[in-house]
Amino acid sequence: MNRTSTQNVLASTTPNLEGWEITEYLGPVSTHVVAGTNIFSDIAASFSDVFGGESKSYKKQLEQINEQVVGELREEASRRGANALVGLRIDHDQISGQNKAMFMVAASATAVHAQSVSGSDLDASQEEETAVTTRELGVEERIVRLTRKSRNGTLELNEDRWRFLIENQVSGLAGAVQQALTEILAGLVGQPMQRQKKHLENGRDFFLSIPEDMAKDHLYDMASQGEEKVTNWAVGVLEDGNLLDLRRIEAMLGGEFYEEQKPALEILKRVDKAYYEPRDIERLEALKLVIKSRFEKRGEVLEVEESGMLSSGTEEVWQIEEGVHNPMDQKYCEETGLDIYGFGKRETRPDEALKLLETKIAALNRRFENG
Repeated sequence: MNRTSTQNVLASTTPNLEGWEITEYLGPVSTHVVAGTNIFSDIAASFSDVFGGESKSYKKQLEQINEQVVGELREEASRRGANALVGLRIDHDQISGQNKAMFMVAASATAVHAQSVSGSDLDASQEEETAVTTRELGVEERIVRLTRKSRNGTLELNEDRWRFLIENQVSGLAGAVQQALTEILAGLVGQPMQRQKKHLENGRDFFLSIPEDMAKDHLYDMASQGEEKVTNWAVGVLEDGNLLDLRRIEAMLGGEFYEEQKPALEILKRVDKAYYEPRDIERLEALKLVIKSRFEKRGEVLEVEESGMLSSGTEEVWQIEEGVHNPMDQKYCEETGLDIYGFGKRETRPDEALKLLETKIAALNRRFENG
């Protein structure tokens, strides 16, 4: 039996397919994922993404989880030679404790092979779309005009344009949005504080409305710019959208210390994934090894002459910046605010990130073993 491409596997919650005859039952298929602990709490705490009483970020997270489990069922059905799923069921289970929540999302269905009464398979080529509505054409025309302005450097983002970009998920202008927000955060654009705040709120909603991979491309790039305000804002949006990407974190940990490694630790501390799979355990273990091997003392210990008229001999001091000497019993440099490892008082340190990873790995092991 030929294997059907995954995207052509039909999924139905009913036991039968109207107009089609089930020719073979290929057995039950099931899958499950674990959603991140803060998938809903952070979104629910913010109202900047609510339009018409509905939270777009909340809705998007639910859709992503359901699409994930159905996609895995389709893959399994395709491997078995099925071209349809019947009796599809998706269940959500929540476990709460200590103000934390984890969500188990399970899906099951029966894989079948079906044929229409006319004899054609479900995976037959579909007729191409040949019509467009007036509204759809109007949206495309406006996108073209905005793209031209962006290329010419004349695009200005007002409230009406922000709403258009967000509601229509215009991902093609994500680069222009990133540049505009970076300039605002870096203080390169003089605007009233209230207007800046509104731009940043709209920027957050925009990145949480476009496809996840494209949002990650721009947000992780902003987090790696070495500009504190830009980094903090980008990490905040990643946190709101549960956009932790373990492969991108591993790449950042191999980059520059201040621009990439330190932000990577902050992301690991604050950002979660929308859902976790068993294979993520191996990725988290790999990150632990990377962190253990990357962070060493960035400063140095020196022998200097003791200061003072009655002093003689030498004493040990440490420096994180050339020429700035600190007593050995002083943890942080008074001039830079950094310790000998290059971290400030409030910054996420490697040992803190390691503890968080160990806890998450243990929790995932328990959850998947019990599941």
